[in-house]
Amino acid sequence: MAHTKRIAQVVERIQETELSHVLVSSIPNLLYLTGQRLDTGERMTALLLSPYETPTLYIHEMFADRVNDRDMEGIRVVFWSDGMSAPLVLGKALPENSTVGVDANWPSTFLLELMAVRPHAKFVASRIVERLREVKDADEIQVLRQASRIADAVVHEMMQLQALPTSERQMAENARGLFMEHNVWALAFEPIICFGPNSANPHHSPTGQWLHAEQAITIDIGGVFHNYCSDITRTAFYGKGNPRFSDVYSVVLEAHLQALDLIKPGMRFSELDLFIRNQFARRGLDQYFIHRTGHGLGLEAHEGPFVHQYNQDPMEEGMVITVEPGIYLPGEFGVRIEDVVVVTSTGCEVLTQSSRDVKYLDAINA
Repeated sequence: MAHTKRIAQVVERIQETELSHVLVSSIPNLLYLTGQRLDTGERMTALLLSPYETPTLYIHEMFADRVNDRDMEGIRVVFWSDGMSAPLVLGKALPENSTVGVDANWPSTFLLELMAVRPHAKFVASRIVERLREVKDADEIQVLRQASRIADAVVHEMMQLQALPTSERQMAENARGLFMEHNVWALAFEPIICFGPNSANPHHSPTGQWLHAEQAITIDIGGVFHNYCSDITRTAFYGKGNPRFSDVYSVVLEAHLQALDLIKPGMRFSELDLFIRNQFARRGLDQYFIHRTGHGLGLEAHEGPFVHQYNQDPMEEGMVITVEPGIYLPGEFGVRIEDVVVVTSTGCEVLTQSSRDVKYLDAINA
């Protein structure tokens, strides 16, 4: 069973550290280790792991139906109820002088109360589970492959079927509807739809801004398929051929394609990021690349590993990352091309297959 194996891997990693326990609390981490999406809102849920004890899940009794699945085999479940202090219940299971690793997203209110219960324990940040999640197994990669195919279909439909002109907000809603038509009911993130000068803002939020002739269009979308995320960006132009847009687009595309050819096990993430920056610098455009080259993708839209110039970690077979170089010219337009790739034994497989050719969409009165 995959989840039992993953818990065993966490325990093995604990034994390689000074830690006596690891406290797992984030929804993606719990999903990875239990097979259940344990979103319990403001009520504490935590999985306590140790080489010396049975894995134990602490969860409110209201969510008992979530933990009766066979995927919870080998995990002891401790229920708590309203009126009880959940950190106190948890704290009683910790030896006085424990060294406990805590993952990134546990609310400080729970941690502070637990620290008060066990004042002699040592609490430190732990990324053991997140690190394990960085390397996907064959089943995860297959789901991510299917998720990417759906994202490809949605991008294609948006390019071919979207009635233009329209507003950014309406186009974003159309993206949501197209994902639903493919039985994807949750988005990995809110669609980033940008027209004209707005496309020079990498994380622009869609507004009522109307599309006009001779403007760039950036579409950055992703859905959640069987708990795994997709993520893709394509940039097009609404109007007739525009030499400046074409020139910038060709620079981004060339760097993007060359970067894909470089990916292989052992390459450092910093090398990939710096390669793209150097390509842009040759054209005097590096100052307009204002974000990292990419990020890991899986149960979260943004997870490790992160592809930036300071990450010296080597790539490993099974890692899934985005490659998304972009050039953003303030007041004019931005161009970003983003694909999802999985690192293979000899290079990489590109999971997103939408055309990267420059597209000029017919504009009324353009």
